[in-house]
Amino acid sequence: TAMEGMLLPPFKMVMEQDITEFQPYFVQLVAQLLEKRPAPIPEVYVQTLPILLQQPVWASKANQPALSRLIKAYINRITDVIIANQALFHQILGLIQFLMMSKMTDNYAFGMLNSIICHVPSTKYPEFLPVLTNAALDRFQKLPQASNGKFLRGLIVFFSLYIAKHGPDMLLNQLESTQAGLMEQFLAHVWVPKLNQVVNDSIDKKICQVGMCRLLCESQRAHKFGCWATAMDAVCKSLQNNRGGIHMNNNIEDDVDFEFLVSYNNSSFMALHNAAQEKSSTDPLPDVPDAGRFVIEKLQQTASQAPNLAPTIQNLAQQYQLS
Repeated sequence: TAMEGMLLPPFKMVMEQDITEFQPYFVQLVAQLLEKRPAPIPEVYVQTLPILLQQPVWASKANQPALSRLIKAYINRITDVIIANQALFHQILGLIQFLMMSKMTDNYAFGMLNSIICHVPSTKYPEFLPVLTNAALDRFQKLPQASNGKFLRGLIVFFSLYIAKHGPDMLLNQLESTQAGLMEQFLAHVWVPKLNQVVNDSIDKKICQVGMCRLLCESQRAHKFGCWATAMDAVCKSLQNNRGGIHMNNNIEDDVDFEFLVSYNNSSFMALHNAAQEKSSTDPLPDVPDAGRFVIEKLQQTASQAPNLAPTIQNLAQQYQLS
C-alpha cells in the first residue's frame, strides 16, 4: 500500500542507524500495519525482521513494548515463512531465551512464546519447546519464595495456554520427563495457590480456567492427583470472581528492583493512541466464548468417565452453583 511505501523504508533506516528517538513510534505503526494487512505479506516485511531480532535493539526499555507487539505480529502473520527459514526461527527462539533471563523483559518473552504456541504447528515443538520450558523452570527456581510477580504470572498463563490449545499430554509428558511428579507438584504448590492472586487480566483468567480445566478433566493421570479437588476449586473460584465482578488485588509486587529500573534506561515508552491494539484481537481462545460453560461441560463429562471424582464434582457444582 501507499502507507507501507512511505513508512517502511524510513523505518528500516531508523532501526539500522539506531535513531532511538523515533524507534518506539515507528515500531508501533509498523506493528499495526502488519496486524491489519491482508495476505500476502510483502517481502519487505520479511527483510526487516532480522534487524528487529538483534539484542542491542532491545537494550532500550522504550522499544520493548512495541517490539514485543511487532514480533508477535510477525509470528502471527508469516508463520510459514519463519518456520521455513530455520536461521530466522532460531533467532526468534534465541531472543525469547535471552529476554526470559531478565526480570525486566521476561514478560515480553512469554508474550512471544504464547504467540508461538498459538501459531506454530505442534509437530515442531519437540525441536525447541523443551529447551525454552526448562529455561523458564530454571528461572522459576531462582524466584523469591513469596514471589507474586509477573514472571510467575507469565509462567502460569504459558502452561495454561499450552494445555488449552493442545491438550494436557504434551506438557505433562515434558514435565514428567524432567522430573517425575513435577506437574502435580507445580499444580499443588504454585498454580493453585497463586492462580487467583497473580492472574488479573480477563483474557489471562479465561486462558487459565480453560487450561487447568483441560488438564484436570482430560488427563487420566491428573485424575489421580491428590490436589485434584483443590485445583478444580481454584478454577471454580476464578469463575465465580468473574460472575461476581470481584476485582483481584492489582497491587501485587512484580519482583522488580526499582533502583535497577531507574538506571536501566532513562527512555520511556509512549503508546500512540491511534495505533492501539484492539483487546478483542488478543484473545487466543476465540473458539471458547464462555469459559464457565466450557468448565461445566467438562465437569459433566468427567463425572461420567471418572466415577471416583463424581462426588467431588457434585459438591463443587452445588457450592458454586454450576448449572
